[in-house]
Amino acid sequence: MTKSETQKYDISKSLFILVVIVTVMYFAKTILVPIFYGFFLALLLNPACSFFNRKLPNIISISLTFILMISLLSSIFYFFGTQFYQLFQEVRNFGDIIESSINKLTQQIDKFIMPEGIELKEIVQEESSSFLKSNHLIENTITSSTTFLVNAGLVMVYAFLFLLYRNSFKTFVLNHFARDRKEYASDIMKNIQNVAQNYFYGLIIVILILGTLNGIGLYFIGLDYPFLFGYFAAILAIIPYIGTFIGGLLPTIYALINNDNIWTAVFVVLWYIFIQAIEGNILTPKIVGSKVSLNPLVAIIGLITGAVFWGISGMILFIPLIAIIKVLFDSVDSLKTYSILLSSDFGNTTTGTSLFNKAKKKLFRKK
Repeated sequence: MTKSETQKYDISKSLFILVVIVTVMYFAKTILVPIFYGFFLALLLNPACSFFNRKLPNIISISLTFILMISLLSSIFYFFGTQFYQLFQEVRNFGDIIESSINKLTQQIDKFIMPEGIELKEIVQEESSSFLKSNHLIENTITSSTTFLVNAGLVMVYAFLFLLYRNSFKTFVLNHFARDRKEYASDIMKNIQNVAQNYFYGLIIVILILGTLNGIGLYFIGLDYPFLFGYFAAILAIIPYIGTFIGGLLPTIYALINNDNIWTAVFVVLWYIFIQAIEGNILTPKIVGSKVSLNPLVAIIGLITGAVFWGISGMILFIPLIAIIKVLFDSVDSLKTYSILLSSDFGNTTTGTSLFNKAKKKLFRKK
């Protein structure tokens, strides 16, 4: 086989593998999403497990870690659950308020705009009444809740098993490398773990800061349940752009419905715009962006691709997955150029060259 034929064969082989991976990721969403959530959760809990593992057996260390995590999450859910319950008790009356507001608006439209013999009021009343009395919302909510609980249970099981067999997985990977390359492969695995951990730890820090800032602002604006809305918006900020919009929309609607003064809603919108500017320009780039070192173009493409493949879960998981791919590219001499393409320093030619040379020296040093 000639050199050109070999190159064509390698390209064809790479394209075939890529097509297989993309196809599996697209059609195996139901299987893969809980596995990746479990994998990243295991990485997050690994430091705590390793700490307990110094004096306790592995299975007890993992169990203790999960007990602490579940206790913490239960406390958080209990606090916000009671807040949501009180909010929903008030929301029950909002249907009548909305229907009354719609009737007043349609009366004015009928009076000045609609042609004689056609009443918009009757049309809207029929549609709104059927919507408000429909059971589809309740059915969809129950179905979604059941699916969420099942997937959450699977994520816990996967994370537990990943932690239980983490040493076996590491040994399995290292056995595929020659003896003089095992240390280098072990360093790559540590880098992957550090990137994933730092990304999600950074997200948690951003959520805490955003939730606190949102809550303080809404408290002084005079909105009810300020920290409920504040932390809810902060959690939704995990999904860039869309999550922030939804997180700010809910307290704005609540302010419009629950307050006679429109200025409360205006101040809510202005505050969220201000906090969003801080989050987008300071918090996320400094706390989260520095951990993954991906350029904005790659991040946006990753978000869109993740949404197409795995929906909201894809928008959460694809960024750390791309960051892991970047670590792997950094570690393979023939793929370092692609790592520079993904890097946040891609626009800087000098920096990009220095990154390549630095990585190359590191590779030869390991050899």
